[in-house]
Amino acid sequence: MKGLRASSRTAGRSLAAVVTALALVAVTACPVPPSAALAAADQPAPGERFLQVVAHPDDDLLFMSPDLYGSVLRGLPTVTVYLTAGEGMAGVDDGRDPSAYARAREEGLRAAYAYLAGVRDVWHEGTLRADGLELRTAVLADRPRVRLVFARLPDGGDPRADGGGDALTRLWEGRSCVRRFAAAFERPCLRRGNVLRLLRALYARFRPTVLRTLDPDPPAAGRHCDHPDHVASARFALAAAGGLALRVVSYRGYPMTWWAPNVDARARELKRRVFGVYRAHDYRAARGWRYQAWTERMYRIAGRPAWPPGPAPAVRTSPGAWPSAPGPAPEPGRPTPGGRRSAP
Repeated sequence: MKGLRASSRTAGRSLAAVVTALALVAVTACPVPPSAALAAADQPAPGERFLQVVAHPDDDLLFMSPDLYGSVLRGLPTVTVYLTAGEGMAGVDDGRDPSAYARAREEGLRAAYAYLAGVRDVWHEGTLRADGLELRTAVLADRPRVRLVFARLPDGGDPRADGGGDALTRLWEGRSCVRRFAAAFERPCLRRGNVLRLLRALYARFRPTVLRTLDPDPPAAGRHCDHPDHVASARFALAAAGGLALRVVSYRGYPMTWWAPNVDARARELKRRVFGVYRAHDYRAARGWRYQAWTERMYRIAGRPAWPPGPAPAVRTSPGAWPSAPGPAPEPGRPTPGGRRSAP
């Protein structure tokens, strides 16, 4: 492990001070006290080990939260795997450096997790090998059971990837081989089997008891369709988990945008604040009403994930204010979306 990074955040604010600050600012410089956040979090069982597989840096913060918070706040093993670098169209439709943008998103994630945990933004950064590939990792210094893993495959919106856009989807469908983002000279070119073996190696290393994924089988078209990277990441995660004794929880992505808000006010404010810490590092997330919509919602998929076919894995159904999605709810009258230039 190497590379200690520190921020100027301070701990120890009282709960009363935090409540006052909520009314004044969206994001403050001090961490959220765990006692304030626990009421808004899922209640994991002792001994559980959590692993999230997502497509982009921020999918966990937007679509799996506040369920994500419980394991972080209680110090349970929590590993989040980001399959793509999330570079999107940076450097294509603007003059930004896509590599710098990808790094900034990773910095935002580290800051957000540290803020949620109520500890210093200090991480041990290093690497691990999975299926012969070197992956970047970050371990939260004051909560070493919190770990982030970056596979850095190309974002589906990046036309510079081998074969063009939708790299993760093409990998899943076995239509292409793709080199990782910012690794033009890396060999071999990765294929579907490489991604599956990579995930299996991570499962074997971290031995999760609960696997969280995005939606493997969202509506196929129209307003309620999802990002292709979300779908491919979920299918990879579930396929790699075949035969393992895991509880699976899958979460709706874009389709929930037009469903009724279902996160209570206390949890909603915390979710906004945690995402706000990340958002300060992501210039492409600076605008957009949909981010507000996503902080007001979290929908688990009812029953079991519809994909892949086979025996039904057990699905986590924690009690609380965030029910599984029964289908589209009446629209809350939000404006037609538009102008978003980079997908979470």
